[in-house]
Amino acid sequence: MKKAILFLVLQLFWSISWSQNIPQANYMPIIGENPVLSKNVYFLSLLDQDPGIQELLKKDPELTEITRHKFQVLSESLTACGKNASCYPAALGFSDQEIELISKRLIELANQNQHFSDLATKHLAPSGMYQLIYSEDPAVFIANAWTQDATAINHIISVYGKGEKSNYPKIDSLGMNLNSSTYLANIQALSELAKVKYENASLFYQLTLGYAMDALAMARFERAGDFEPMMQLENKAAFEATKNTSWEEYEYPLILIPGAGTDNYLDSLSSGGVIRCQLAYDAYKKKKAPFILVSGGYVHPYKVLHNEAIEMKRYLLKLGVPESAILIDPHARHTTTNMRNTARIMFRYGFPTDRPSITVTTPSQSAYIYSDLMHARCMKELGYHPYKNGKRISSTIAEFFPLISSFQIDTDEPLDP
Repeated sequence: MKKAILFLVLQLFWSISWSQNIPQANYMPIIGENPVLSKNVYFLSLLDQDPGIQELLKKDPELTEITRHKFQVLSESLTACGKNASCYPAALGFSDQEIELISKRLIELANQNQHFSDLATKHLAPSGMYQLIYSEDPAVFIANAWTQDATAINHIISVYGKGEKSNYPKIDSLGMNLNSSTYLANIQALSELAKVKYENASLFYQLTLGYAMDALAMARFERAGDFEPMMQLENKAAFEATKNTSWEEYEYPLILIPGAGTDNYLDSLSSGGVIRCQLAYDAYKKKKAPFILVSGGYVHPYKVLHNEAIEMKRYLLKLGVPESAILIDPHARHTTTNMRNTARIMFRYGFPTDRPSITVTTPSQSAYIYSDLMHARCMKELGYHPYKNGKRISSTIAEFFPLISSFQIDTDEPLDP
């Protein structure tokens, strides 16, 4: 009887401890040397930074066989594919059978090794990056995280290796004629690069992951790493200012300006961006909030050379807003991720999230952000709602509450996962 009671107490303690880790606003991701990789496949990036777990994986015969097989398939493709361009990237992705086999083996290893299973409780759960595939069983959660990362890798190879259609082909496509000699030469060279670059890789995922990252680089779409680490660079002044802000003195913690791309390659800032900045500046002067966040990446037109957030920040500085009051999100490519990335920054930077902040933008976009259509789009494209609405203040101002669900990685948007 005493053992049964002790077991129930331990189970309750374990459940409480586990639930406290899901997710944590103050958890700081371990980005490492490659933010593009870390932001797309955080679980695998953690493995790359843990020598102890690497040794565990290297010694496993089943995972070692997968590593050997992936290199064999790559080598064979270099002689067998010839002028069949689509053949080269087809050899590099993970098959459903491989993903399943690796998942089962990771569960077994995590059950045998406490340090490995601790990744689930110490990093995966509190990061919030895998909350849609969460499991109370740490070993299963690790396997689920692997499956999510493998899905992200396969998507990158499909779009930026095979040239398949992206979610938004007008702004995020590979941009090569798949029937051209240029594409054939590049995709063949990409496999040759993988052979020499990763010949000493000894972990089951490293060749395929490296190939995917190189495919993004070939397409010139390593956008997820732009301006990182932002806390130490572009956002440093404002981040430091948040630590000494008397939030109760302001009606709202933050003013969000969603970006607006240009319609040409000459303007650094669109007319819509100018108007939105002017509207936000008016709210800032009235002391509606102590900070303005500008959100938008290198989006419109295709491979534009100007970043929306950076250009809006420059414009606000000219208007007289101090740098210590301006935060940037230079990665968002859609209205959905304007809201999601803002929520991420607010939680990570310690903003009050139990009361609303405001979007300030044009009437049409303000109405859209507040609409059911926008929330339906978030569910379709992200799989969750990154915010909830507060009150509609005017035609250009609306309240929103950031939601911690925003930390979840988006596996089919590698430029801004």
